[in-house]
Amino acid sequence: MTDLSKRNAHGFFLLLLIFTLVLSGCSHKQKETTSKEDEKEDQKKEKIQALALPMETENGEVVEVSGWLDAHTISYITSKGNGYYVFKYDIYSGEHKLLYSSENEITALKISPDLSKLLVFTNEEDFQAKIEIIDKDGKQLYSDQLQSYDAEFVWNPYDEDKLLVSSFTKEWESNSYLLSIKDGRLEEIELDNPFVVWADKETVAYLGVMERNSMSSPITTKNIYSGEESVISGNTAYSIGGNGQVIFTISDDEQDMQMAQYTFYDKLDEKADISLPRLSNYSDWFIPYSDIVDEKIFTFYPESSGDATNYTGGFSLISIDAASGEQQKVIKEGLENEPISISPDGKWSLYGFYLEGIINLETGEVIPLFQTVKADA
Repeated sequence: MTDLSKRNAHGFFLLLLIFTLVLSGCSHKQKETTSKEDEKEDQKKEKIQALALPMETENGEVVEVSGWLDAHTISYITSKGNGYYVFKYDIYSGEHKLLYSSENEITALKISPDLSKLLVFTNEEDFQAKIEIIDKDGKQLYSDQLQSYDAEFVWNPYDEDKLLVSSFTKEWESNSYLLSIKDGRLEEIELDNPFVVWADKETVAYLGVMERNSMSSPITTKNIYSGEESVISGNTAYSIGGNGQVIFTISDDEQDMQMAQYTFYDKLDEKADISLPRLSNYSDWFIPYSDIVDEKIFTFYPESSGDATNYTGGFSLISIDAASGEQQKVIKEGLENEPISISPDGKWSLYGFYLEGIINLETGEVIPLFQTVKADA
């Protein structure tokens, strides 16, 4: 009996030792996992802290941020007294450089698709405007006058020596021109709709005349040299966008009218689609802001369908693979639907009505670009 008790006691202590070691190992692994998670969070914070942001602007108040000149450089416009200035800024090094200045208001700054050139549009007196194109070091490549109250510009991503310019009168009548930078020529052309995307080197696509009792229009193409027009049979939409690599339309989802169907094209050959919730906006549909890098479209969608005037649910920023139509990632929930501009490397997005914020697309962190700076009176 005594030996049996000893054996039982020995076995009990052996089990207790094993149990203690297992608990200790689990605890160690848990600490190790927690430590790794903390390390990842610290690394994410370090990435954000490594940015030279928020920055102090030079020469007065910020008018707007215009976009990316490369994966780490943005351009922005400031005003001070009677002067307007275009700067570029490296978000990592904190280096500023003045690219352009004018005594007239800069009302638009458009960056070419290959990020090598900037179009600067300034308003002068009596609806006279000036178009200037500079390289990203500030060297002038083109300059001309334009009679215009306002204007729209669309770079040709297949031939960046060319872009479409549409000028508007105060009554919003429009005239369209083909601008050739190397030839220094601004040639008037016939265009039914000034809001277009380039489908190839010579062809633009746009929404045609709205169908009766519908909020959609046929997708129409036009060769800007021959004038030849065609309609893509069976395809209607209420929005069209693109960057050369990808064209997409937004239309009704015929299976569920509470949803919007995004259809992706390769040179107007349909290849994929996805449906997302949408909002109505008075007599038409609410169109979320979007941007495209490579074959990814970044856009917003509401948490639920409904009426835009009463909607308070916030928007999610997502990325979609345009080749497959698959939603890849919800980047950030609870944002407002505001303009975005994705960096060429896909790591960052400028965000806001003046692109005054920046989103880390890995973490969803939103930080301001600027310190508050007041222009001198």
